[in-house]
Amino acid sequence: MATQSHSSISRFAQSAFSKYARELHHYLLRRLRSPQDAEDVTQEIFMRLLRFDDTDFVRSPQAYLYGVASHVVREFRMRLENDRDHIAYDSEAVAARSEHTDQPAHDELGDRLNLERQLEVALDELPAGQRAVLLCIKRDGMSYEEAAKATRFTVYTVERYLFDALARLRARRWDR
Repeated sequence: MATQSHSSISRFAQSAFSKYARELHHYLLRRLRSPQDAEDVTQEIFMRLLRFDDTDFVRSPQAYLYGVASHVVREFRMRLENDRDHIAYDSEAVAARSEHTDQPAHDELGDRLNLERQLEVALDELPAGQRAVLLCIKRDGMSYEEAAKATRFTVYTVERYLFDALARLRARRWDR
């Protein structure tokens, strides 16, 4: 029974790969803009297709494949966003900086205040749900599940609102 199921999965995946791999790769390349990323995501999609047990329920292999592709692209972009949001700590730079100043320079303080003002305006312009999710996760350090519970949104909605809020903030023009 397992062999029969495995061979049908393999035939299903092979058929989908031979029919749609080139078209799917072009689709991903337009969305990811990096040939290596498109290749990696294409492989991930077909790996997921190989793990799918109930191929009998797939009425439209192409629609299923593109549905999986849209989810994998979204996950990939979120992973990239999370990687960019990590702050690198350079202890030598901090030590050197702390030795040379007791207070921030006047220009530095003005720049910081200006940036804070811009951030407040940008946050005020976000829709309330996106702002709440962004603050829960970025300011308060909550997980998606904790933010979902705090805002009474689903985890999917929290992920979507965070992605949209970050995209809006990145698209803004920031005076520096």
